[in-house]
Amino acid sequence: MKLFCAPLFRTALGLAALTWGATVMAQMETLRIQDYPGLGNVMVRVAAANGYCEKNGLKCELKTIPAAPLGIQTLLAGDIDIAFGPAEVVIQAANKGADLKIIGNAARDSIFFLMAAAHTETPNAAKGYPAVMADLKGKKIGVTARGSGAEFQLLDMLKGAGMSGSDVTIVPVGAPNTALPAIANKQIDALMLFAPMDGFCAAMKVCRVIVDPRKGEGPKEITQLNGATGPMTVRGEFAQKKGAALDAFAKAMRESEAFIQNPANFNAVLKVINDTFKVEGPAGASAVEASLRNSINGARFTLDPKALQAAADYLHRTAQIDKSVDTGKLLQLR
Repeated sequence: MKLFCAPLFRTALGLAALTWGATVMAQMETLRIQDYPGLGNVMVRVAAANGYCEKNGLKCELKTIPAAPLGIQTLLAGDIDIAFGPAEVVIQAANKGADLKIIGNAARDSIFFLMAAAHTETPNAAKGYPAVMADLKGKKIGVTARGSGAEFQLLDMLKGAGMSGSDVTIVPVGAPNTALPAIANKQIDALMLFAPMDGFCAAMKVCRVIVDPRKGEGPKEITQLNGATGPMTVRGEFAQKKGAALDAFAKAMRESEAFIQNPANFNAVLKVINDTFKVEGPAGASAVEASLRNSINGARFTLDPKALQAAADYLHRTAQIDKSVDTGKLLQLR
């Protein structure tokens, strides 16, 4: 009798395990999250690679959308669940009536930095900002897209130096993979972009960083944003309906942040980046590593509400938005 029952018992256990596994999969919430070419949304990439999302009952699905305005549009259309872009873009959308809620940071420090092409002379570079901006008068400056956070911050830098957008020609060049040939082939003279473009500059000698807000360089309107420069944003109705999923997501992000900020894990984080954004050749590998070292300290989920309000106040003061925005109403921090 025992010999007869044992196989049946094992079969029953196997069926139970399959049923349990199917139930877990059915209960797992999928979150579609904006990513960018390059280092991208590093905390989500690490969380997905290290199993922090699954541990918290989530499937984190990254969707590459290379410009912040397009990310917000895609979010509002319901095709992603969490957008990641500069605070200025989120505030602009909220000012126009978009129902948005900010749940935390994808990047604490400034996402963008200004680079001059190798062929562009910058005699005022040694004087730093704002003097160096005069060297770009009449030049073509690349940004990710028109109306993007890159363009807004470029305009901030120009204004802080007593200049305006009319003093330069602004050219949309996309993400680093398309911006690199544009600056290398002298189609543009300077570039406002995000990582790993700074790494490409260092490794390939096609450009150099001349204003880096991550190091406190630039106008205070940008440097005081450090703390809330790259928020993660959801639709208001999504925040109401999916509060438990967003709480779980926050737990995964904090586990990812702790892993990333441990210096002993740098090579492991670099591997995640290389596995998700491959640049062929030794120069490409050096570029990605240099860029990660420059920006890794900003991979923190906690957002500073004062920095976010400072962004809104500046946009209103400079007439980039038509009314004051109380960013406290945007916050649903986890």
